[in-house]
Amino acid sequence: MIDDSIRPQLGIIGGLGPLASADFYFKLTRMTQAVRDNDHVPAVILSVPQLPDRTEAILGNHDGPLAALIAAVSTLNALGVSCIAVPCNTAHHWYDQLAANSQARILHIGDAVVAETRRSLDRGRVAILATRGTLVSGFYQDRMSAAGFGLCLPANAEFQQCVDSAISLVKAGSIADAAIETERALDIAQAAGADAALLGCTELSVVAASLNDVGGLAVIDSNAALARACLTRLGFGSQDARGLPTVSRLSGHDRSPRASPVRLAQPYG
Repeated sequence: MIDDSIRPQLGIIGGLGPLASADFYFKLTRMTQAVRDNDHVPAVILSVPQLPDRTEAILGNHDGPLAALIAAVSTLNALGVSCIAVPCNTAHHWYDQLAANSQARILHIGDAVVAETRRSLDRGRVAILATRGTLVSGFYQDRMSAAGFGLCLPANAEFQQCVDSAISLVKAGSIADAAIETERALDIAQAAGADAALLGCTELSVVAASLNDVGGLAVIDSNAALARACLTRLGFGSQDARGLPTVSRLSGHDRSPRASPVRLAQPYG
């Protein structure tokens, strides 16, 4: 049994990947209305980077990661958490099975993203930048459509290639190059008629604060959306994230000559 004086309220299944979960916790901290340590959320991060690849499992039509995910949920429940966050979009393919095995409420990142999108848009077409596994799972398409948003599905094959490349670059620690690839995907989405673009992989959330201008395209950060949902669920005040780290780029490595910050649906300062 855990001592009540150190019992966490929020359980976080991290490591999927590690930079993405670090980004989530950083944003959770920066988005909390706090003036002292005691104002923050008591939380525990269970980092499980050894889980099988989620996209490979979905595309291969098997449940390889599920047993380990259920074990992680059980571990956090044993600590007495009130709710659980999983800062990995693709892992939400197994949300129903995880929720069925948890006493604590597991917040769905898709629901958090829809709520975050509504903060910026009443209507419009949303492009989804995500792993191929998340796209096959379809939970974003279902939720966005049910919320009244149109879907922008760029026909240009380069779009998904840029998204895949950006995700891999973040996992390898090449953040500046990942930002450039993400911007290329955003350009393609905007050219295809998107009003907003969802960073629907938490690796892409890592580069959110480093993106250059995309000409008014609203960008929704799934990690920031999930952080806000956690704070709301637990009764903590939330604010827009401030002082998030950005990456520098060598001269000539920008996607375009524009250098002003991208307009994010959840602003950064």
